[in-house]
Amino acid sequence: MEMITAEELEQLIVEVRQEFQIPPYFPDNSLGNYIKEGYVRLKKLNPVSQLEVDLDFRMLLKNYVYYAYHHKVNEWESNYASLILSWQLGSEVDIDGDS
Repeated sequence: MEMITAEELEQLIVEVRQEFQIPPYFPDNSLGNYIKEGYVRLKKLNPVSQLEVDLDFRMLLKNYVYYAYHHKVNEWESNYASLILSWQLGSEVDIDGDS
């Protein structure tokens, strides 16, 4: 499984801090760990998705980090279950080439 690049990680840390008003005293490495955990979790759910082009993937990941920051990952799972399912279905790949 491909991992998130250092460049993408740094960009997401900045975005999450700005969008969710994460205070500067909360360590970057902790946010980075949440991002890595969420990235792996989402890639397992939808292996064909690409962070840099799939805005649903990016949104789900940033919201995962926000919920993880508040220690509410279980709530993230239930709150985003239907969106995750539609995201997975929208990314299905035609393996036979018979669209």
